[in-house]
Amino acid sequence: MSKTFNVCYLREYMDPEMHGEYFYAYETVYRNVPMKYKKKFNTETMKMKILKFCDWNYKESAKNFENVTKIELIDEKQYYQTYEDVFGETAAEDKNMFNDYGQQYHRQSLRKDFNKKLTNSKVPSYAGKRCH
Repeated sequence: MSKTFNVCYLREYMDPEMHGEYFYAYETVYRNVPMKYKKKFNTETMKMKILKFCDWNYKESAKNFENVTKIELIDEKQYYQTYEDVFGETAAEDKNMFNDYGQQYHRQSLRKDFNKKLTNSKVPSYAGKRCH
């Protein structure tokens, strides 16, 4: 069972080649939040507060942005899932993240990392510095 969860901001985009496919770009807002705070973060009020803040502060210039945003809570196991975790021996020793939730980058959205040691142990390329 996961001991932490992560609060992520999602922005929806259309495939730039216009094939009708859509995808989300993720930004981590709060990383490694202790599970005891999940009820607090999983309310519509809190999600809307975070969403409004992110929407207001994120300036978008991409023409394929669909003007759809949302907040998701992603548990530790999924957040730090590697290619090795998904594909086993086929991807042995591949510790790159299977999904990009912003784990490896100093993105502007990160407000707080509640457990930097966990981040550093799961994502060796992360330097642990804030970008702002």
